[in-house]
Parts: sequence; structure tokens; C-alpha cells
Amino acid sequence: MKKYRLTDQRTVLGILSKLTNTTLTDPKTQAKFQIKNPNSVNDIIKSVQFTLQSEEPLVTNPTYLTCVLKDNRVEIKIKQVNPYQSDLFLASEVGIEPLERSAKRAQIDSIQVKDFKVAAKVDVSTVISLYGKTSLINQALNQWQVHLEQVLTSFGYFIKRVNIGFYYAADSPLLEALSSSSTPFYLRDSNRGIFYTDQGFFSHKKLSDIYIRTYLDNLLVNNVKSVLIFPVFTTDKVLLGYFEIISNLPDLGNAALQNDISGPQGINPLLAYLETQANEYVFHLEFSYAKDWEMIAKQSLIRDLSQNGRGIGIYLPLDNTLESKPLGSPVSFQIDINNLAYTFFGSLRSIKKPANDNSNPVAGVQIFQCDRGDGLDLIESYAAQLISPEV
Repeated sequence: MKKYRLTDQRTVLGILSKLTNTTLTDPKTQAKFQIKNPNSVNDIIKSVQFTLQSEEPLVTNPTYLTCVLKDNRVEIKIKQVNPYQSDLFLASEVGIEPLERSAKRAQIDSIQVKDFKVAAKVDVSTVISLYGKTSLINQALNQWQVHLEQVLTSFGYFIKRVNIGFYYAADSPLLEALSSSSTPFYLRDSNRGIFYTDQGFFSHKKLSDIYIRTYLDNLLVNNVKSVLIFPVFTTDKVLLGYFEIISNLPDLGNAALQNDISGPQGINPLLAYLETQANEYVFHLEFSYAKDWEMIAKQSLIRDLSQNGRGIGIYLPLDNTLESKPLGSPVSFQIDINNLAYTFFGSLRSIKKPANDNSNPVAGVQIFQCDRGDGLDLIESYAAQLISPEV
């Protein structure tokens, strides 16, 4: 789950307003601060200014303020507005990171992986732009469309259909605008013309009034009341396409989105789920073209495991060739569980170089698939058993 960076003036003002009674910390000096009187300023950068109240004498001006809430870690990028007014600051960016992303990892001493391999990375965006929708891609599209429709319906959404498309073939002003902004779009109610523009969502005001009116009329003719379009990125962070979720009811037919869109069952859990699905969908596309697997290590030790079991650190041999491979390359490895060999497939996310020449580098891998149906559940439950006492 990625870290969200929010710069929209109204969104930043709303976040700062909710944090006015919260103690924030400067990560460098550990000094404590509070935000007072946040307000939007109609200057050239549409800034949000506030008064910074220090609990101790201010020695140096902070550049970041952080706090940990129930489900997220919040980081605010700030700077002083006027050197002659020492307590006046502006917030230029707010970062929100789900705590699950930075949760504690379990250190593992004696579990080995076998046959650690890597395949050449395929640029899916180039394949699609050159060849269009191949049979492999069409198969993945159909699979994910049905999967998303079924899961969202089971969680209380009324879904007419899910479309999965690619931005290279954008054929409407809306999709072209979304491809340049790379932000999600949410029309809550086409009948009343209600759009959601908080948290960095696309604002319909960037398009002409005539086009928006025509767009809404076309939706109403087809009995479409709400639409959510979520961007999909490749492992190289290149914009690839989108998930378009269409409903015959306002707010995707979901009571939580209608009653409390920013609540615990609102838009953020939905975005987190769609991001997870987008990552798996892109991996599926890239993995379907993987071939010519290269052996990295016949045996190697696991260093650590993330809380959900999907992130794993694997020690590499000193003479490995993986460091020359691009991030995002498909990888596979085996782990023996209950005397059975489970083959896991994932994507190379990072390579941490050792502190000294005698230590082994560590490959960070995100796991997406297993050749046995219970493999992902087993590794997740194992990670939870290791980590839960410490969290």
C-alpha cells in the first residue's frame, strides 16, 4: 500500500483543521508542536497557512511535522512564511501512510528458500501500445473484471459493471485529462451532479461545462448514477490504465460511502483494496510474459517477513547477478511448508546493499501468487503469529 501525497489546498486545509488539537513531532529534534488557526490563502500557490505553537522554546524551524493516528501515519511538509513572523508557517504537502505499510517485520533465522530465480522484465505498456490487446491481456482483463465485480458486490456495492482500459487508447476528454493528472475520479451522483474532489481526486472543473453536462446526460440516459475511475500504474510507476467501476445507484450503491465517505468503511478502504488489486493485475500481466528464468541461488536464507506475509527479505549470494536486474523483475522461489514444496511468485521491489563487504545483500520481494491454493494463507498466518506479540 503506497504513501499518499496530498497537495490540493482544500484537502490540506481539511486535514490541518482536524489536527488542531493533536500534538505533532519534528522527526529531527523530537520537539513537540501544535497547529493553530489553519486557513487557505488565495496566493499564487494556493497555500494553507497556520500558526505553529511550540511546547518548548523554538531552536530551529522544523521542515516536517509527524503524528500517528489510529490507522495512519501523517507527515506534513512545512516552511516559514515570513522571517519576521516566527510562528507563521505554510503547509505545502501532506503525506498519509497506512500503518500496515510500515508495520514491524519479523526477523527470521533458519528458514531457507530454494531455487531463487529471476526472469527478464517485460515493459507491458510498450507491448500494449505496439500490439494492442493480445489474447493474454484480454484473458487478464476478463478475469479481473469478473473478480472485481464479485468482490465489490459481496461487500455491499451495487455494481453494474467494471471496465478495465488503457490510457494509450483514451478516446474522451475525461480520460485524456485523467491520464495527464494520474488521479482518481469519482462521480457520486450523476442526477444531482455531485463529484468528490477531496483527497486529491480529479476536479471536474478542469473540463468545460458543456462537456460535463453532456457527460452527465449520457450517463443518465444509460441509467448510470455513479462512476469511480482508479488509475493503474506499472511497477516502474508508469501510468498504464484504469479500473472504471459503474453503478446504477448513487455512491456505488454503498451505504458507508453515502453516509460517511471519510469514515472507516468509506473511500479510503476502497482505494486501498483497488490499489492492491491494481498491483496484482499489473504483476499478472508482466508475469504472463515472463520466460528464460535465471537461477540466482539454489539455496538462501530468509531475513525477514512483513506482517501480512506478502513482503519477504531474502539474502543473496555475494556473487549474485540480481543487482544488475531492474526493479519490478518477476522472481520465483520455493519454501518447504509441512514437508510440501510451495513455489511463490512475486516482484523484485528492492535490493539492500550490505554495510560491509563481508555481508550479503538482501532482496526485497513482494509476493503475489503461489502454485498451491493455501500457500498465501499459510505464509500470512505464519507472519501474523510471529509479529502479533510485538505489534
